[in-house]
Amino acid sequence: MNDREALYMGTHDIRNAKKGASNVRNITYELIESQVDSSIPQPKVTAIHEEDQELARQLETLLRNEARRLNLLAINDKQERTVPIQGGDFFHIEWNPAAGYHCTLGDVDVTERHPRQVIPQPGIYSLDKMDYVFVLIAQSKRAIEERYNVTIEDSTEEDPEIRGDDETTIPGMVTQNIAYYKKDGKVGVFSWVWDTVLEDYPDYYARMGKVCSKCGRKQVGDRCVCGNKKFVDRPVETITLTSDLVLNDGTMISAMQRGPDQPIMNPDGSYQRDDATGELIMMPGELYATEIPAYKPSGFPIVLRQNISAEGRLLGISDVDVIADQQEAIKKFGTKIEEKLLKGGSYLTLPRNVNIETSDREIKKIPLDNPSQKSLIDVYNVQPNTSYDQQMLETNYSWAKSALGITDAFQGKYDSSATSGSAKQFSANQSAGRLQSKREMKNDAYAQLYRKIFQFLLAYADENYPITEVDSTGEQQWSHFDRMQFLKRDASGELYWNDEFIIEVDPASNLASNRERLWDMIDVKYQAGGFGPINELDSQYLLWTLLKNTNFPYAGEVQKAIKQRMEEQKQQEQQMAQMQGGGMVDMG
Repeated sequence: MNDREALYMGTHDIRNAKKGASNVRNITYELIESQVDSSIPQPKVTAIHEEDQELARQLETLLRNEARRLNLLAINDKQERTVPIQGGDFFHIEWNPAAGYHCTLGDVDVTERHPRQVIPQPGIYSLDKMDYVFVLIAQSKRAIEERYNVTIEDSTEEDPEIRGDDETTIPGMVTQNIAYYKKDGKVGVFSWVWDTVLEDYPDYYARMGKVCSKCGRKQVGDRCVCGNKKFVDRPVETITLTSDLVLNDGTMISAMQRGPDQPIMNPDGSYQRDDATGELIMMPGELYATEIPAYKPSGFPIVLRQNISAEGRLLGISDVDVIADQQEAIKKFGTKIEEKLLKGGSYLTLPRNVNIETSDREIKKIPLDNPSQKSLIDVYNVQPNTSYDQQMLETNYSWAKSALGITDAFQGKYDSSATSGSAKQFSANQSAGRLQSKREMKNDAYAQLYRKIFQFLLAYADENYPITEVDSTGEQQWSHFDRMQFLKRDASGELYWNDEFIIEVDPASNLASNRERLWDMIDVKYQAGGFGPINELDSQYLLWTLLKNTNFPYAGEVQKAIKQRMEEQKQQEQQMAQMQGGGMVDMG
């Protein structure tokens, strides 16, 4: 990994050579930067049940809000370099209880984890099939002690190389080791620094709650119904309702339920009976809080983004590995060209014992003993031939571009093979087609990330989560995401959490990132009558609504002006209709 990043940074070291390069043409950096895509694939949610279409729309809005709040632009910018350099990179998803808005407790955190920070199970090349995976994080000692309420004696780093810059330990920094593992159908976590244990949860996704140490019931008051007063923290499988809940199908779940009727007992321990019938006299059962099942995410909280998938590898194929030979050859040829040019120059021949003046005067004197010495004065220009070296350098550069599928047209350079603008566009599209596999792997990683975010919010977002969106008319709308809307009852009467949605990314989001091209396409559709007659206000309103949704400058002001004209026109039509109706009555 360090060797790959050194090539990307333009190292002067030459493989299997004692002497380093004096001049480096960094094609590795150039070709990787040519592929950088700063756009964030936007989530697209599709319901697989007809009654869940509105929930799918709300979930899509929530995930779009999260994509903007989590600042995925910075993470994507790192991954656009790390993925082609190392062959892959990771998202790490966690629930942060200290995050969230003013009216919410906790929120999702997404962090980029370099491949050197993730140690997978050997021999397994899919995260979903692994039994365990390790994550190593460089943290400050103080932050660890404050977060986990522990005292760490050793304040040095166990694995300083995971930071990537060097292997020198930094005072005050420690290495946090996190192990995620699967056991008995659950995901557990064990975390430590040196010999200090930070976390040990066999059921990582389970909620923790106070339960009776004797019977295991949830704590309600200072004393359990069994009489025990001692409570401990343990994973709980249910959530206690604090208010009545109305499901999407209209059925209501009461927050309090009454247990079965109990017979009334006499002081002597016998049951009271009706004197006439002899039946037991019953009293209403005790009220208790309603419990609903708790949702738990599945799988490890890590998502892999691959570069180019390959059999028998967790990370994909690295672009640096593909063009490493060409980069090494270019360093050699570049150094050889420079040495040849520097060793060449002009040579002056003079007779023996004749010295020339070395001042900066325009006319200099050369003392000669006789006229024949003049013929011995001459200048010879020695210029080496570097054409073959230059040709091999450019040939290796062409090989590297061909291996990665990058053309001059794709890079925006002059392309001699393109005889027209259409041919140049076709060449660029061909290159984009070869790189489509990398985009599909990026889209797949973001789709998995969005599903993980949904699972965490479905499990832990107890409060209604504020969301905002722009409706079809271009107006800003505000609402809340209530996870209880995803609670359903099956045919047997059992409650379950509905996470049955197809979560993918919207291919049109990449086009939306190229705003100028998108605006040109909208103009073409408008001129072709795709919005209706171009002279009507309704058509113009639709046009500027769409331009506003795509962030065209000042489109909102134009849209409001057109809407005002539409309202004025409607009022005039109503007045004309009233006047015509009144005239007809008078004539009658």
